[in-house]
Amino acid sequence: MKKNILILVLITASNLLAQEVKFLGEAKPGGILIGRGENIISVQLNKINIQVDESGIFILGFDRDAEGAFQLIIKFKNKKVVSYDYNLEKREYEEQSLHIAGKYVNPPRKMLPKIMNEQKAMKAARADVGKLKSALFLSGFVYPMDSLDVRAVFGSQRILNGKKSNIHNGVDFHAVVGDSVHAISDGIVILAGNNFFYNGNFILLDHGLGLTSVYLHMSKLLVNNGQRVKKGELIGLAGGTGRATGPHLHLGVQWFNKRIDPMSLFEIKF
Repeated sequence: MKKNILILVLITASNLLAQEVKFLGEAKPGGILIGRGENIISVQLNKINIQVDESGIFILGFDRDAEGAFQLIIKFKNKKVVSYDYNLEKREYEEQSLHIAGKYVNPPRKMLPKIMNEQKAMKAARADVGKLKSALFLSGFVYPMDSLDVRAVFGSQRILNGKKSNIHNGVDFHAVVGDSVHAISDGIVILAGNNFFYNGNFILLDHGLGLTSVYLHMSKLLVNNGQRVKKGELIGLAGGTGRATGPHLHLGVQWFNKRIDPMSLFEIKF
């Protein structure tokens, strides 16, 4: 009888402790989890430390190719510890064949210095990701365009002019040149790039705690580096600049270097 009572007490204590953390989102390849708790002193995912803001908010991102076991361990000021185990199944993706200008498959030698400089600029901008300790994304998420005509989904294997190319790490929305492009959440512009070889005119936003979004191929940018923007704010106009088969908006999302399906954000309701 005493043994049964002890088990009951342990189960009850475990349930009460679990209630101290609330989650939004889903642990899946390309998905995110947003957690909120009180008096959290540390969060680890597979023994890697995760940032927690002053209000007890943290976010986890699972890469496009994530699979297998993940363990989340949360420690509290009262020395309590709670763990959550996730087992992610491999996600299958489709292929997409496109025909584009040959220079975007095999760039001319004279363009290589430009491409390398642009890659350095992107790397430098992303080096600062994680320094913004506030969870600006708590403002919520909205679609970047009024039109929700999705022409290319996240994660597909690109076949360009018959040759296997990079993975499509974003979502493409059909657009007409000049259509409004909006910030999907509160953020800070960490790079407003003009006339990049692949990206065209684009904007990279930092939403805090490692979450970023990027908006490619625009015809015009309406914000500048370092500018704070609000969810739904007009940041640019759609176009077909850079490596684009026609006017559209490419929306990409990352959590640090993890490739996230942008559509998974729009399922989250705060």
